[in-house]
Amino acid sequence: MKRHIALVLALLPSLSLAETNSELSAVTTNKTREPQPEAFVTFKPDAFEQRLFLNPDKISQTDGEGVYKALCAGCHMPAREGAVGAGRYPALAGNENVMNGDYPVTVIVHGQKAMPPFGDILDDDQIVAVVSYLQKDFPKDQVFPATRESVQAARESAPPAPQE
Repeated sequence: MKRHIALVLALLPSLSLAETNSELSAVTTNKTREPQPEAFVTFKPDAFEQRLFLNPDKISQTDGEGVYKALCAGCHMPAREGAVGAGRYPALAGNENVMNGDYPVTVIVHGQKAMPPFGDILDDDQIVAVVSYLQKDFPKDQVFPATRESVQAARESAPPAPQE
């Protein structure tokens, strides 16, 4: 009995190799059996995504929501609810820190902690627009809006010291 088991075990690799070789032979010699697959497409951008990086040095969106979707939503989430995972990304919806436009302007221009600076890829109007978008949850009389002047002041100031 042990000899039979040993013989079967010895033949198994050659049997599976023979099956594989015959399958490969059938595929390579008879190409009409199976239709050829279509070209594999990994990503087809929609109209919004096509506009994202028309100029790789700048973001093309000009409205606050578009800028947010292009740059911020990947970390802060589409509904601005924030996320915790590989890092901590604060919620921006209802976040009182965005009520004073100077604070988010400075963070956008210079970056902070894990957030990269976006001052080089956004113009003044785009920064004002995205801050206005972030402030939309608050009554107008309770926010200090961002202005082109506040963006210019942030650009001219030194980046804030890293927080420990």
